[in-house]
Amino acid sequence: MNIIVSKKNSETSFENVIVLIFLFVLVIISIHQYLKITKYAKMAAYKEDVQKINVALILYRVKYGRFPENLSILAKSKYSKKEIINGKLHYVKKKFIKNIKVDNKGYLISPFGKRFIYDKKEGRILTRY
Repeated sequence: MNIIVSKKNSETSFENVIVLIFLFVLVIISIHQYLKITKYAKMAAYKEDVQKINVALILYRVKYGRFPENLSILAKSKYSKKEIINGKLHYVKKKFIKNIKVDNKGYLISPFGKRFIYDKKEGRILTRY
């Protein structure tokens, strides 16, 4: 009994291996690009959050004459703002900070999952990414 291996079958299996290797390389490149893009997006969100916190710190200092003891106070506090609604002047309560995540103790969290830490004497953020 002779077993004959055709050339055509061996060539197609080799071609299949080449295609699989090519697809694997494409997947690796795609994952790398995805991780790079998400890192840039988190960095942009971090910078935007720092700007929001800086504005909130200035508002808090103008209202109370000092910086807050910690950022959890800033996240919980509200201020009154004059707004005209239907031609009448109203005082509306607004939060100093909106749309920034907080942890279970009320401290602000960066997009990278770390707490924002700031110096209350200078009123500036110390955390880097």
